[in-house]
Amino acid sequence: MGAIFGTALSVMLTVGGAAAAAGAAGQYHLAGHVLLGLGIGLLVATLVRTGARLVLARQATRVRDAGRAHAAPAPVTVLPVRSASAVPLRGRHAA
Repeated sequence: MGAIFGTALSVMLTVGGAAAAAGAAGQYHLAGHVLLGLGIGLLVATLVRTGARLVLARQATRVRDAGRAHAAPAPVTVLPVRSASAVPLRGRHAA
């Protein structure tokens, strides 16, 4: 689930749950609180996942930059190109 879709879903569940919990005193009161909890939980999960991605991306960039500082360019050998063997075409492919 993408970050934008997850955030939109959590806001929708939170607002819908708050409206259901505030507006109904009967059977929908519990359902409103369940939706409210789901929305807030999903929002927290999305924030934690985004924060973890940012931290891991920073660490990966540091490791990648540190590896570049000590690496020397390596010599590259280019092999000669072999020509493809010519197979005679038969039938309708021989146009």
